[in-house]
Amino acid sequence: MIATVTLNPSLDEWIELPTLRIGALHRGQGFRRYPGGKGINVSRVIHELGAKTCAYALAGGQDGVILRQLLDAEGVRCEFMTVQGATRNNYKILTRMPRALTEINGAGPRITATALAGLQRRVWRLHPGVVTLCGSLPPGVPAVTYGRWIAALRRRQIAVVLDTSGDALRHGVAARPWLIKPNQREAEELLGRPLTGLRSAVRASMELSQRGIPWVLLSRGREGALLACADPPAVWQAVPPKVAARSAVGAGDSLVAGWLVGWLRGGTPQSRGRGWEHRAAEALRLGVACGTATALTPGTELCHRRDIHRLRRRVCIERLV
Repeated sequence: MIATVTLNPSLDEWIELPTLRIGALHRGQGFRRYPGGKGINVSRVIHELGAKTCAYALAGGQDGVILRQLLDAEGVRCEFMTVQGATRNNYKILTRMPRALTEINGAGPRITATALAGLQRRVWRLHPGVVTLCGSLPPGVPAVTYGRWIAALRRRQIAVVLDTSGDALRHGVAARPWLIKPNQREAEELLGRPLTGLRSAVRASMELSQRGIPWVLLSRGREGALLACADPPAVWQAVPPKVAARSAVGAGDSLVAGWLVGWLRGGTPQSRGRGWEHRAAEALRLGVACGTATALTPGTELCHRRDIHRLRRRVCIERLV
């Protein structure tokens, strides 16, 4: 079972416009509403791949009710801790001229320590094999929160995936999760230097893995992803096929979900028996196929199994270290 934790979920409101002019009236086209939040997206893709998951989140107000209804409609198991205030709305505005995506993300409701502890107890009761801690922290939640959760979960011998940014990422990395999934900008912030090409990205992924983090999954957008481990030292590169992308929203979350499902099909999170290198590389192939398939869908619809299987064969894997 893979449990995902989203402390600041959202309703993603997707709308398409011919153009966007400040101060003008616009009549939108193609309006859609999706369940949002990085951890929730991970659960949605895990479910699409046929694996077991439960999406844990803090949610409130009528928008929190709608969020649950949307997940129920997709068949994704979820457990929400009800909080005061309303679940935030994130607005994704796609314009045709110029072809661009404008995003406006809400802050989310202020969260109390009591609500946070209540959600934590619910996750603990499940005894999952893997917990993913994903996304931004809502108002009222200290930047050290993910780090504290990671330390507590490690004491219970539960593998933790961390996918966040800023101070929350910095504190979380210090607690040594099982896997981190930074993008290039986030890796640059962690290391304090720019990454200017493949060689520097490989060095960065190896350096991060040497901080006591068993796996580093570095997403590189259209260029694919790198997977690094320190013991023994290894780095794989996955390059996706070229596709006509419609929306890259959720592609990184899909990468995480695909890698987790692929890796866990061969054993437990920590097991590295015979053939573990092949297992890691094929999990990376599945993850990148999921991310690429997500780019084919509108809004935050995320990937479909038929596209994943079609694209998986076209993902190129190479061991670099």
